[in-house]
Parts: sequence; C-alpha cells; structure tokens
Amino acid sequence: MGAENQQETSKNFYYSGFSVGELSCSILKLHNRKSKNGGIYYTPDLTISNADKKLLQDIDKVCGNNLGVITKIKGGFNLSFRGKKKVKQLLSFFDNYPSIAGDLTQSKIEIIRNAISVIEDERTYKRSLKTLNQLEEYREKLKTIKQSGLAEKSFTIQTRSRSDIGYFLSGIFDAEGSVGMKRSGERLQPFAAIAMKDKEIIVLFRDFIGFGNIRFRPREHVYHWEVGSISGVLKVIEIFQNKFPDKLMKMKLRMERVRRILNDYTPNPHKNGVMI
Repeated sequence: MGAENQQETSKNFYYSGFSVGELSCSILKLHNRKSKNGGIYYTPDLTISNADKKLLQDIDKVCGNNLGVITKIKGGFNLSFRGKKKVKQLLSFFDNYPSIAGDLTQSKIEIIRNAISVIEDERTYKRSLKTLNQLEEYREKLKTIKQSGLAEKSFTIQTRSRSDIGYFLSGIFDAEGSVGMKRSGERLQPFAAIAMKDKEIIVLFRDFIGFGNIRFRPREHVYHWEVGSISGVLKVIEIFQNKFPDKLMKMKLRMERVRRILNDYTPNPHKNGVMI
C-alpha cells in the first residue's frame, strides 16, 4: 500500500477512537408489542453520544453506512445503532479499524458479539431458558463493567503504525480530552488533559505524546493524564491540530484559543512572570 493510501486508511482510526471514547453498549430487553401474546425480546444496542451533531452524522456515514438514528438528548445527541443488522455494520467497521488499546471497550464489544451469536443461533419464537439466562448474564456483565470500571480480561495492545495510533488518539482526545487555561494562585496556567477508566488507553496516550503525568482518581475510578507546561501544551496542540487533526468543533476552537494565548504570551519581569 502506498504512503498516500496508508495515510487515508489511518484517518479512519479517528472515528474508531472517538467512538471508543463516547460508546455505550447495551443488550436491551424489550416488550414485543407486535405480538398478540406479548412477551419480550432481546436486541443489541450501540450508542455514541456527543453535542456535535455534524460529527455524529459523519460517524454514521463512515462507520455505520447511514444506518444509525440520531436523536436529541439533554445537552447533545445520541447516534444509536439498535438491532442485529445495524450493530453488525458498526462492528464490521471495528473489525477493520479496531480499538488499538482498551480492555474495557474490547470487553464490552466482545460481549455484544457473543450476545448476537446467541440470538442468531436460536431463531425460534420462544427462546429456551438456557438462551434467556445467557442473555441476562451478558446484560449483567455489561452493567458490572460500567459500574466498576473493571474489564473482564486483558487484551493485547495492537501493533500499529504511528499514523494509525495518532489518528486513534486524536479521536480519543476529542471525545475525552480537554485543553485550556486554569488559575493557579495568581497565575493562569495552561493545561492539556485526558481522563478515562480505560488505563491502557491513557498509558498509550502518554507514551505516544512522550511526556505528562498519570494519576488515578479512586472516587471516579478514572485514570488522568495531564501536562501543564507551556511547551508541553503547545506540543499537544500541534499534534492534534496539524499532524493528526481533530474534528470536534469545540476542541478546535479551544485549542486555537489556547495556542494564540500562549504564542502571544511574553514573560514580563516586572510582573514576576504572571500570565495575564
């Protein structure tokens, strides 16, 4: 594959990364309203949530073959893939552009795949008790992962090109990252940060960037990477503005604002270097 084609292929990892950051996985237990006898049925659901409707539309087009449904929620939108056909389309995209790291995400996706397999193996109107119990077990596993922040098992971090990883982390940073200025005493200090329950993704992010500190926030069960130096923040901005460009409009505006502030800033010895 030529370098240009490889670059275009790598760009799709952005959507994989963003989806991982904003993805919720469920096996819904619904009442069958079409049946005269009532009853329930199970169906998989993958939902990506964000306030940027245009970006969700792009994800639906690139990843979901326009099969998703976008609905308004408080503070943003949901892009939902409900039902075997739609979920399998999104999973097909993840087959080609998988989560490069992340035990939690990969555990949830594996459970969804297993649930679809169970549903398809028994196509009768009335499912066996064994099948119902298996689907309920998968539902409970997804709930446990969400509540505890602990994966069922560890997955090997994939060996990928720097370009693949860069675009994957660009999507992650859009979904879960932040950049800005915060007050530290009398000073305004720049920062770039990202926080997730998936430790492996945070470690991959730190190793890719090459600096920054990771700490664990036990109350939220979240791993937090952050850098606060001017040079470090500018490097993060340069990476995700130019090398592996972000797509989230809110992040674009924030990074540009911070970049301008830091590039315009010159320490004033008469003000003890206070950033204003």
